[in-house]
Amino acid sequence: MIAGILPAGGAGRQLVAIVATASLASVTISLGLPLLSIVLHGHGVDSFTIGLNTTAGALGSLAAAPLAEPIARRLGAVAAMQLALLVAAAVLLLFPLAVDLWLWALWRILLGGSGAVLFIVSEAAINAMAPPERRGRILALYATSFSLGYAAGPLLLALTGSEGFLPFLVAAAFLLLAAGPLRLVAGVDRVLAEPDRRGRGPGPITLVRRAALPFAGVLVYAVLETSFFALLPVYLLAIGRPESLAALLLSIWIAGNILLQLPIGWFVDRLGGERSLAACALVAAASLLLLDPAVRTGWAVWPLLLFGGGAMGAFYTVSLVILGQRFAAGELVRANAAFVVAFQIGLLIGPATVGGVMRAFGAEAFAWPLALASVAALVAALARPAARAARRSP
Repeated sequence: MIAGILPAGGAGRQLVAIVATASLASVTISLGLPLLSIVLHGHGVDSFTIGLNTTAGALGSLAAAPLAEPIARRLGAVAAMQLALLVAAAVLLLFPLAVDLWLWALWRILLGGSGAVLFIVSEAAINAMAPPERRGRILALYATSFSLGYAAGPLLLALTGSEGFLPFLVAAAFLLLAAGPLRLVAGVDRVLAEPDRRGRGPGPITLVRRAALPFAGVLVYAVLETSFFALLPVYLLAIGRPESLAALLLSIWIAGNILLQLPIGWFVDRLGGERSLAACALVAAASLLLLDPAVRTGWAVWPLLLFGGGAMGAFYTVSLVILGQRFAAGELVRANAAFVVAFQIGLLIGPATVGGVMRAFGAEAFAWPLALASVAALVAALARPAARAARRSP
């Protein structure tokens, strides 16, 4: 099945290598986030301060995003990704030297910035090298591999524990392993360095005008993802459900995200990005509106979260496909940097907004703002085709 998705020859091998790099790096992300929180908690740091310290990573990503394109153009895409991995691995080894909130905030900023450079360049490379007729399936394959790597991190943490240097060494080792496949992708430098026929590249206004839909899609995805991870357990506990159910339902939601990416990618290649995003937004909104009644009935929430999780996870993949359709290869690093900024904004506003709604209206309101965000994405996805149809009509 995978062989039928990838292009033949060297291009297919290079795509596999970049996907492998991103997937190995995702193991470190999902291992490192809970590891740092557990270590701080063990040193008596309160939950609010832990959360505040964690946001330093997002600030690092926001600061580094505009630098990704100049770094990639100066060093080359492959060297930029390798440097980002080496910096991140080195920074991880600084954390256990001293548990100090100010130092850890600085290390998180560097970690977030290096991660931003890695994923901006790697996703731009995958988008640029994917044949247009297979872009949906190739990016779905990337999303699936990334999610599988992300799921492996907590399992590794359970094996290594949170004490001492070992978990940090393991996390750094995965980043160094991730640099290995990049030796096979020298051709991506040439692809991403293609001259931009429009001039020096799209400016901020042009980026927003040409990519408002994928930016909106990834912002909504970030709101959905972070709110589910942060507040679904809070919602379930508040309505009297056991903690074990929260872990189970999150696992089902993640499983839907993993299992349904490739089928959705197949639909994207046939229906187009805009219609696919509209369909995913419709399914996501419906599943969120039905979430509270389904939780109270018991078993009905399982299929609801499985298909809803797949639809919500596809927001990222489909938005990335649309980004690749709207920008030339030489523009993609800059466009993907703006894409990451939109993602980080969603991370910052999602849990705070949903938590505020829950405080004002009760835990039962958990899904309301998430459903509203999905409806907004649906309207945005339908607006552009409707505008085109109106221009064509006499």
